[in-house]
Amino acid sequence: MRLGTCLIGLTIAFVASLGPVSPGYGADAKQLAATLASGSAADRHAAADALADMGAAAQEAVPQLATALTASDADLRWRAARALGVIGDAKATEALRKATSDGEPLVRAQAIYALGRLMADDKESLTAVVAGLADKEVQVRRAAVRALSMIKADRKVTIPLVVKMLEDSDQNVAMRAVSAIAEAGAEAVPALNAALTHPQAKYWACIALSEMGDKAKDAVPGLIKVLSDEEPQNRLQASIALAEIGPAARPAVLELTKLLGDKFEAVRKSAVFALGRIGDKSAADAIAKADKPDDAFLHPMCVWALARLNPSDKQRQLAAIELMAAKLGDKDLATGQMAARAIAELDPTADVIRPVMEKVVAGADAETADRIFSALASIGARIVPLAINALKDSSALRRERAMKVLSKIGADAAPAVPELTTIAQGSDAKLKVEALFTIGAIGPKAAAAVPAVVSSLGDSDPQMQQTAAYAAGKIGPAAAAAVPVLKKLIASNDDLVKMTAVWALLQIGPRTDDLVKMALPLLSAGLSSQREMVRVDAAMSLGQLGKAAASALPALEKSLQDSSGNVRSAASAAIKSIKG
Repeated sequence: MRLGTCLIGLTIAFVASLGPVSPGYGADAKQLAATLASGSAADRHAAADALADMGAAAQEAVPQLATALTASDADLRWRAARALGVIGDAKATEALRKATSDGEPLVRAQAIYALGRLMADDKESLTAVVAGLADKEVQVRRAAVRALSMIKADRKVTIPLVVKMLEDSDQNVAMRAVSAIAEAGAEAVPALNAALTHPQAKYWACIALSEMGDKAKDAVPGLIKVLSDEEPQNRLQASIALAEIGPAARPAVLELTKLLGDKFEAVRKSAVFALGRIGDKSAADAIAKADKPDDAFLHPMCVWALARLNPSDKQRQLAAIELMAAKLGDKDLATGQMAARAIAELDPTADVIRPVMEKVVAGADAETADRIFSALASIGARIVPLAINALKDSSALRRERAMKVLSKIGADAAPAVPELTTIAQGSDAKLKVEALFTIGAIGPKAAAAVPAVVSSLGDSDPQMQQTAAYAAGKIGPAAAAAVPVLKKLIASNDDLVKMTAVWALLQIGPRTDDLVKMALPLLSAGLSSQREMVRVDAAMSLGQLGKAAASALPALEKSLQDSSGNVRSAASAAIKSIKG
């Protein structure tokens, strides 16, 4: 997945941070190779980079670079691995293979990627690369996918390795492998087609194919066979994969209609979902017969599927939207997200969906309303135009609800920035705060709102100041114009304003030792904020400070009991980063 571009970009940034180097472009490969063993850390790094720049002309330095793969300096190890990949000498294969087990993720990623560049198709190297598919670090998994695509090994060799990975008894390992394989897109379909024939691997193969969507259309014949598998979980996952493939899965319609009579309820529901997404009208009668009006879940699904099969029938569409809208606030997050997606796929106009949503939200308590907003946000960019229309509404309540959805969407809500900026410059204090918070949730893509954010920092209301500071920090370096005002807010008598101002300055940069020292107690206090995103950002910021944030460990450990899974996850990652 474009790993080469990502890693090269990272390398350039790393090298640029080192400043001028002494053994650079004027030295030959022999001199540079000698520097790898005897120079200062900076000189060794520069030598490895220069050898990479020389490419194949640096072959005589391969032994020294291979030795550098075992150095105590992790920055030298990943640079050496990168250089060996660029040079392309097969003599480095064994050393690179050993480096795929390095303790540092970037070293593992570069070593695996280098094996890909060397097109190392021996079984030992392929085994090492495939093992990277299940690595706990995403950069390593992506490197493994890219390496496999470069090696182009015989499928008779790679397929058993991939299948073995999918057969792993550790669910976490299998899921990481699935995600990595899915990122490869259509080129991974042949291997997954083969995996569909293996008893233990077919379940995971179906999940990987479902993540690919219509790119997995060539897997339809294999998935059709799995629809008659004796294991219900395999039938269910095959149905879902076919649903994600969509109209291109029409050859599966007949077998899917047979599953409408399956003895397992979950399989029946997944079959209805698949038939609705495929959109073949020939399934309409079978779906209508399978419908059970007294079934709280199957009935809405059948009504939705029939509406999908009859897009011009507005009455069916409205009935389906009303039934699905009632599921948006379900305590089961997956059910709410499914309902939101189902509504979006009916492509309703604003005049159709608005009264339905008004009715659903009006009768919801705060907790249920939040689940509804989260479910709608799970649709992502597809719901943004409807939310933007709501931002223009005369009703303050509708605008507030729209912003709650947009803030949960994040960066994909960037098209709403002009309207949000207008609200942030308005006179309604409550809406201004919500708009600033939403601008912050969008992050760097909301840079156009910086003038409005700076203006709000000068407001006399502490809540306005705090939210504006939060927005500035989330926008990051592009909010440099806010720095002078943020520095003034450090002297605020309001602890939350002070904390958010310091946090924002850390995000905008530059980061100084004095600023870090001032930030620690304030960020620790931020872990108790009422806003979930503030708690998450406080934890993440402490993690970014690394060992310097050791004093915050007690507060972070307390956050491991937070009611929010996002906060717990951020706190856990921060603790790991601080402890090293």
